[in-house]
Amino acid sequence: MRAIFVAMAATMVVAATTPALAVARDHRPTPSFDTCEALSVERGAGPGQGSTLSPDAQHNAFMHQCLAGEIPLVR
Repeated sequence: MRAIFVAMAATMVVAATTPALAVARDHRPTPSFDTCEALSVERGAGPGQGSTLSPDAQHNAFMHQCLAGEIPLVR
């Protein structure tokens, strides 16, 4: 009976702390709009540099991904 109680307690502790540790480990600061704008120009996705049909589509997609934290700031 005691072994079951210890196993259940250990399982509950691991289950409670794992999500908190995962969030802390994956936390990256989101860049500012100005940082993403400069980065888009540096990486060739500046405003008006897309195709002739939609020259800003590439820039808009880059900005959306950058502001969401999906684009690494350092290569």
